Amino acid sequence: MHSRASRLCETYAYPGELGELLDEVVALARETFDELIGIVLSPSISTGDFLWKRASERVHFLSDVDGFVFAKTTGLQSARFKQGLARLEHGRGGPLFKLDFSVIRGAALDAMSETYQMVETRMRGFELAGSELLERFPDRFDPRASRQAFLLNLWKPLATSDSDTWVQNAVRLLLDIPLLASSEAGICRPGHRARAEWFREARPGTLGADPAIHRAVDAALAARLAPPGSRDLIEPLLLPAMEATIAALDGGPPPPKKPDASLINRFTSWLPPRPPRRIAGEFRTLFRRPGRPLSDLLWWKRRKEAVGGGALWGLFQILHGAENPNQQTADWLAAFARRSPVDPGAEDFVSQARDQYRSGLVELYPTHGE
Repeated sequence: MHSRASRLCETYAYPGELGELLDEVVALARETFDELIGIVLSPSISTGDFLWKRASERVHFLSDVDGFVFAKTTGLQSARFKQGLARLEHGRGGPLFKLDFSVIRGAALDAMSETYQMVETRMRGFELAGSELLERFPDRFDPRASRQAFLLNLWKPLATSDSDTWVQNAVRLLLDIPLLASSEAGICRPGHRARAEWFREARPGTLGADPAIHRAVDAALAARLAPPGSRDLIEPLLLPAMEATIAALDGGPPPPKKPDASLINRFTSWLPPRPPRRIAGEFRTLFRRPGRPLSDLLWWKRRKEAVGGGALWGLFQILHGAENPNQQTADWLAAFARRSPVDPGAEDFVSQARDQYRSGLVELYPTHGE
């Protein structure tokens, strides 16, 4: 009898080895949790866009597997499941292959965030275990949440110095642009390849009208379909496309080379309201690691994605533009991470800046540290 995983692989001509791995994920979840409610795969694996290659009679997985595990669970069980996923990943793919499953308590099934990814999953997800789960995903999204995700995703090409990994991270960021265009239009188009092809043909809105953006999206799609892609081709296109994207999203001017308060305020205006759970979580952060009261109050008041986005923009200009390390970028990084500023004159400024942003990100989103 075929498993659901094997049927998915037959549908999209994926290798049998992927089906075996997904069956192992299901078995791991059943062994780990008190009660497994279900497992849902998200696009792009559920839309036929998972990448792999066969070399020396072995299959190597080249892209990640995104999904959700719904279960009655404890923190210890969730951590054990993540450790089991890491063991399953080992030796099966390149640096971009990851079994990226969010573990969600069953009680939260009917209270999921109204984001593009959730609606995309409702439309084209795949139930690997359990039943009648997709219909419980949100059927609408807030475009402001897509803008917030874009600011966080600026981190992707900045997070690594490995050239091949950098290219694919930059490609993922560039392929966020068709998602943003679709989101701004209020339409969900599942699957990064389908979105990119739609974007190239329809040229929607201000994002679709910019030639620098189109050149970058064309190159990103080609590199995504034939990884790892060429850094020499992608890197000159990245910064102009990001500048044009920021300007097109709100009709404002190109962002400044060095982050300032006006850029932080601009990014803040993009964001959705903080949900009560998030506000409570930020208070817990201050309780666990208190600093000076006035600084703590300012940190809590500011929208961290906007502050982090401004800091990342400064790093973008340093790494991919013509800017030298500067105090403005260091100060916004420090504000995001609640740390002392990195010395712009330090020889290892970029390395320290990466570490500082990563520490702030993990403090804000603890699952990023798993």
